[in-house]
Amino acid sequence: MNTRHLLWALPALLCACGQQADPGKQQPAPAADSLAVAIHNMRTDLAIKPDDLDLRVWLANALIEHNEYAAADSQAAIIARAPGKLPQALYIRGLIALRQQDTVKSIDLLTSAIHIRQDSAEYEVVMLTADMIAALGSYENATNYYRLAARIDSSSAEAPFLTGECLEKAGKIPEAWDAFRESIRRNPAYAPAYIAIGNLLAAQGNAKDALVSYNMAAKADPTNADAFYRRGKTLLQLGNKAAGLDDLTKALSFRKNFPEAQHLLDSAKNL
Repeated sequence: MNTRHLLWALPALLCACGQQADPGKQQPAPAADSLAVAIHNMRTDLAIKPDDLDLRVWLANALIEHNEYAAADSQAAIIARAPGKLPQALYIRGLIALRQQDTVKSIDLLTSAIHIRQDSAEYEVVMLTADMIAALGSYENATNYYRLAARIDSSSAEAPFLTGECLEKAGKIPEAWDAFRESIRRNPAYAPAYIAIGNLLAAQGNAKDALVSYNMAAKADPTNADAFYRRGKTLLQLGNKAAGLDDLTKALSFRKNFPEAQHLLDSAKNL
């Protein structure tokens, strides 16, 4: 599973709380630590507007980005006391725990926030939580959060795909099929779902149908090394050596460090 950055963190800190630049005046050189400048500006504004909770959330996230965890937690404590703002405080504390490499605590804090907000929780928060739970091997539990993310963002192909991966690892193959198909329904160009379906077919010994799925993956993403590796491997199994070698060579051109593809290519050449 991929570890993702929490997207409630500041996307444009360098502009936060700064004054509008005057195009007619020469601007000073950027500060050596522009994040620290943004933090200073936000604190200055909060001294004037202490009840601006949105600004306080921005400040807390900026402090985390600046590795000032105790200060960020202090902001979270203030936010938590405001009506309806407990989830934001839990998000902040969950991110602090994650940055401090306390995954269990981070999961506990983020799941508490998600349970409060349910379908109104932030998509990226739910996905990150699911990623962490899945990384611990709790696939059925992770599935619940990926499914929630899929409801929150009905256009996301990633959420049902990762649902399918967890279901497959939990041994629920028919449900995994459905999840992968839902991923493709949402985004017909989502190559990982085609590869996953191809892998399920290959595991059942159905190489010909697996090849069709890998073809779709390569068509959806013509530079996807996994798609060409899987297709090349299947072509070799079906006796089409020339096409198989060509696909493996392409896979290695798209991903230089691909030991499985290199080993298979070298072995096939020597046959």
